[in-house]
Amino acid sequence: MKPEIVSATIDGFVTTDIQERGYFSNWNDDSVVRTRPYRYTCKSTDKDDPASGDWFFPSALTFLSNPLLAGLPQGQVQEILARNLITFLEYTTLLEHRIVNKSVQFIAQNCLPVSIPHGMRMDALRVYTDEGYHAIMSADVANQVSRIYGIAQENRQFSRIARLEAMAETFQLPTLGWFLIGFVSETAITTEFTKMGRTSLVPGVHNMLMDHLSDEWKHSRYFTGMFSYLWPRLTESERDFCATQLPSIIHECFRLDGSLLERDFCEMGIDSNIARIISEERGKESEHRLRARTGAVATLHALKSCSFFNDPRYVATFTRYGLID
Repeated sequence: MKPEIVSATIDGFVTTDIQERGYFSNWNDDSVVRTRPYRYTCKSTDKDDPASGDWFFPSALTFLSNPLLAGLPQGQVQEILARNLITFLEYTTLLEHRIVNKSVQFIAQNCLPVSIPHGMRMDALRVYTDEGYHAIMSADVANQVSRIYGIAQENRQFSRIARLEAMAETFQLPTLGWFLIGFVSETAITTEFTKMGRTSLVPGVHNMLMDHLSDEWKHSRYFTGMFSYLWPRLTESERDFCATQLPSIIHECFRLDGSLLERDFCEMGIDSNIARIISEERGKESEHRLRARTGAVATLHALKSCSFFNDPRYVATFTRYGLID
């Protein structure tokens, strides 16, 4: 069952109990890094055996149903899934270190415009530790799958991460801006993950993604609670800053990089024109807006819970970006 993403708040304020104890008072007993055995080995998986399972969620790659790919051999379908998994995990490794943990540092070090209670700052250190372990999990499984398929691993950079970092360089309120990036990144959990129980994945991949997700639901709750704590304590100019930056951050978090698909198809010997056509279709502004709106459901729910949209100016901004009606 999907856990609820809710914050422990009363009328928009985080309760005193949460402020003192934090959200992760049982962290030593339920965090993955503290309690779960390492069950992420894929090395013995036979990529040519259909019974081994899928490398990633087919439903996440809607372009596989494109008529241009009709008749694609199952082996190539699985390689596309494997390559998408590798890309996802390599991206996750960088995201955890360069984006999420950068955001978390400012909470832990009490650098935000509002003073953060001790318990919530200790939680930030726990999230930081979780994310470091998630990076290890992701990097290891990406390496295993790359070796299985003979895919050369590169020190790849991702345009989305570069854009978010570039955006942060322009913030007038840098630490608050970095918090917003972390808030969006941790609450915009893809709905595809909720389908894991209905998908037959390679066991090592399934175990890793499930363990990662079990932490991420808690992180989403934490960032939702953090926003709930900050929002009523911010000045009007700080609130205006949030309202201005959040739509842009949300859109950046869901912008695709078509060059990744084109690279994979090229290396697999699939007609490059097919990748170009699919990338152009996926890159349409209408498709991008739909991804952002759908993927940011939890983020938007957190904002509504804080009465964020009581200000008609903020409603107008989010409406202009297509995030709300």
